[in-house]
Amino acid sequence: MSQLLMALLTASSLIQSAPIQDTPSHALPVEMCRGYFFLPLDLASPDTASPDETAEPRRLWFIYDTGAATTHVDPDSIARISSSRVRAGQRANFSDLSIGPVNVNRMQARVSELDHLSLALGREIDGILSYQTFDGFLLTLDYEAGSIHLREGALPPADGETVFSVRGPDIRPWMEVRFSNRTRRLLVDSGAANTALTLNNLDRYDLVDEPRPYGASVHLNRVERRSAARADHDVYLGPHILQTPMLDTSNGTELFGGDVMRHFNWTFDIANKRVRLDRIDPQTPISFPPLRAHGMVFRPRDNGFEVVSVVDGTPADIADIQPGDFITHYDHEPVASRTCEPNETPRLHLVLQREGETLERELDLFVLVP
Repeated sequence: MSQLLMALLTASSLIQSAPIQDTPSHALPVEMCRGYFFLPLDLASPDTASPDETAEPRRLWFIYDTGAATTHVDPDSIARISSSRVRAGQRANFSDLSIGPVNVNRMQARVSELDHLSLALGREIDGILSYQTFDGFLLTLDYEAGSIHLREGALPPADGETVFSVRGPDIRPWMEVRFSNRTRRLLVDSGAANTALTLNNLDRYDLVDEPRPYGASVHLNRVERRSAARADHDVYLGPHILQTPMLDTSNGTELFGGDVMRHFNWTFDIANKRVRLDRIDPQTPISFPPLRAHGMVFRPRDNGFEVVSVVDGTPADIADIQPGDFITHYDHEPVASRTCEPNETPRLHLVLQREGETLERELDLFVLVP
């Protein structure tokens, strides 16, 4: 198994032909934040003979990301749980750690700065677990319960109805999605929690209106400006109808994310490159609400957001937000200490610094893409 994972039942005892319903399931401890699955990684004490009960817990919180080909860890997180300082770009090796009932003998991670992602999300991110982390197990992302389960066994061959091939250009899961005039194989990306479908060259698709700029998304190593439009037709994921979904444009990987995934529970057979989809509510159509946005393109920096640009005609433009402004408070909370609770109101309150002056702004969010 990749990462040399050893669960309660060892890899050598796996019965690949066992029916899924007849094999025990092991629930991993999960905390959800804005649609992301956070897992605690507990490291063994460096001195198990005489543990220091006053020491900080050696626990790190990682996002499990089906769109990640590599496991990443923040250098500050390494320093917090050890006496080591590892520079970004290097490799870190972990041993004797556990993820709930799963014991991990050894895990390697690329050291990457993740502070900007923590600021953008509103919760500290110590690391990102790659899709392959639980290779050798059936892994279920239960969006309905907000949980992750591991079990033995294997999925049956793909039938195009409930079980699908996720073979693609790399080790990550890719699925075929059918549009009105083309078929694309898109990355299944739980790390794009608030995204429906992201595509290159939206002008090749049938749209209700021209794509409209609305802001940006924060990636591991860049901030990407985004535009969106609504498809003027239904899109098919296997037999499932995605009703006129919202399409984002990107120069990077084409994918579908959490706004699609949350309608299903996903069981990945990582070793055999298959997935089973279980529709959470078959009676409710899979639809996508209008896009409401503030129109700011900002870069997480220090303990706030630096405004890089403002999209014309958006709430940020109307509220006189300017490039170079530095946002210290977002939705009535300091940027550095926000919570995972989403803003459910159509109004956004900001405190920002501009040329040494503290300003407050109220943004009335409105529909940019109906």
